[in-house]
Amino acid sequence: MTKITVKDNYFALRALAAEAGRNDLVEFIDSRIAQVEAKNARRSTKPTKAQVENANLADIVLANMPAGKALTVSEIQKAVPALADLSNQRVTAIVRSLVRAGAVTRTEVKGKALFTLA
Repeated sequence: MTKITVKDNYFALRALAAEAGRNDLVEFIDSRIAQVEAKNARRSTKPTKAQVENANLADIVLANMPAGKALTVSEIQKAVPALADLSNQRVTAIVRSLVRAGAVTRTEVKGKALFTLA
């Protein structure tokens, strides 16, 4: 099932208005479609400042993690000096991004998440 967008809804309304002979509504809907298209054109696809920072921190984590040793997020945070000032939640997000990328593997032992270099 595909998601119905605002633009799709405007096109459906435009067809109904055109069928009913309401040219004033057709013009109004056309202006709204143009606004939606302009807004979409302005949308940026470049990464945010936080995403760039997290990517840089992820590289630092990979460089400083000991190979073959399973660590918790708190242990990773203590082992990497650049992460000392960050919250546990942010470090967890960085480590999870590494897991999704396949650079780090996650295992669970007695309810504790442990991370090792892949």
